[in-house]
Amino acid sequence: MPTDESPAFHAADFEFAQDLLEGDKAAWRRFDTEMKPAILSRLLAQGASPADAGEVLGIVMEKLWAHQKLAAYSGGGPLAGFLRAMASNAWLELLRKHRRMVPATSLADDGDGSDPIERLARDEAAAPQETPLAQLLRDALLHAMSRVDAEALLVLRLSLLQEVKQRDLCLLWGGCHEGTISRKKQEAMEQIRDETLAYLARREPTLQITWQDLLEACGEGADAILGPSQ
Repeated sequence: MPTDESPAFHAADFEFAQDLLEGDKAAWRRFDTEMKPAILSRLLAQGASPADAGEVLGIVMEKLWAHQKLAAYSGGGPLAGFLRAMASNAWLELLRKHRRMVPATSLADDGDGSDPIERLARDEAAAPQETPLAQLLRDALLHAMSRVDAEALLVLRLSLLQEVKQRDLCLLWGGCHEGTISRKKQEAMEQIRDETLAYLARREPTLQITWQDLLEACGEGADAILGPSQ
């Protein structure tokens, strides 16, 4: 369990979440006043219509209350970020659900002799069970990493993952100036950001998500911030 000594622990938000889980009426009134408008505002900014935003808010509320998704919140980041990530995930889920709605005529036999309803059931069963936003994030980041300049990515990996000191990287790169290493790291990070957002815009143009949204969604890991998959 998180403690007040943990540097990233948001004690007040964690206590607020616990009050909500316990059904505290004052906490839920505060939620209605502070959190609901913020969630709706974020959904509208991400391209949802007022009607869709209201529907998504209802989905979020059901998950928070009926499915106890707040139990996944550990206090490792702001509660508002946790809720915004949940709302983004629910909005993406709704978008994909609408895309799967097809005219009845398209259910006609396509020549393989199988029942069309059975085909739809098989397709649904075969669909990945990972939360939609987590899956989309993973695909976008993998794509971005594949597009980054190889040398700049190597510098970034050695620096961030292997914790190689910058002066040692300068020696590895033939005694170059530290500014060269800093520039390569910055170029890699900027390219990852730009390629990730470009991929998302192509895959889900209606989901107008920002880089800050993605950073918030990655803050505690997909399971912690989006709740466990159904």
